[in-house]
Amino acid sequence: MEAGNALRETSDALLRDLDVLVTIEEEKRSLEPGDPRLVALAERIEEIAERVLLGTERQHDLTRVVNAQVAADLPRAPDASIDDTVRPIQAVLVDWRDAERRAAGATPGSAEANALVDTLREEYRRAHEKAAGQR
Repeated sequence: MEAGNALRETSDALLRDLDVLVTIEEEKRSLEPGDPRLVALAERIEEIAERVLLGTERQHDLTRVVNAQVAADLPRAPDASIDDTVRPIQAVLVDWRDAERRAAGATPGSAEANALVDTLREEYRRAHEKAAGQR
């Protein structure tokens, strides 16, 4: 995968995970002491935080690669910011379907599931609009 696209995917995944972390943490903060969901939510937060750490390490590696490509003026070097690099719509759909499957297996109305699906739905909308504008 091209370094610019890989950096975009890594950044998107980090943002999604951070959004979900905030959502779960807010849900956890609203629960009364002794609620069994406290432990389950804390476990989920730990899992996502570990994934975030790995993502930041990958992003650090990718930024070094991208900067080296730009410094060497390579033809495949990214020429747009992370935000302006649109992920392929197929990649967004794959993530969205995965999120929908996870949401189906989550507790109904789960803040985590809803946040992730909403984020990917919005990313898909942006990718679709960009693709339609390029025709």
